[in-house]
Formats: sequence, C-alpha cells, structure tokens
Amino acid sequence: MSDSDSYEINASAPNHPEARYAGDHLVIDKTEWVPGKHPDPHRRREGQTEYLERYLRCIECGVEVLSERDLPVECGDSR
Repeated sequence: MSDSDSYEINASAPNHPEARYAGDHLVIDKTEWVPGKHPDPHRRREGQTEYLERYLRCIECGVEVLSERDLPVECGDSR
C-alpha cells in the first residue's frame, strides 16, 4: 500500500484506524452479543442463551452484512 492510499483511508475514517476497503465500501469488523442459540447446530452448547456474531459495517453508507460477498456492488454514500 502506498503512503497516499494509507492517508486516504485514515482521512476517510479518522475514528476507525482499522477500517479497510472491501470493494467500494470502507468497512470495519463488528461483533455483538445476540440472544438465543447459535444458528449453526455444531456451534451450539447446552444452556446457551446468547452467542457472539461477527459482521461488517460500511462506515460510509451504513450497510451491515455478515460477509464481504453480501455487500452491494456500489457504496450508497454520495462521495
């Protein structure tokens, strides 16, 4: 990554130094506790009342998805 690319990311997201581009989106990894049993049977355990879910959030357009392949082709932010 060139210095100018690094500056562009930092200038776009000064409060999110871990932000990275995924296609047209500037995303951050998020995790959140979700009530209930894990949707994947092999990841469930006895007495489970919540599980940790990982997702991606675009800090420019606000879209939240579970994987990069679920991101819309274009970012909805008007840059």
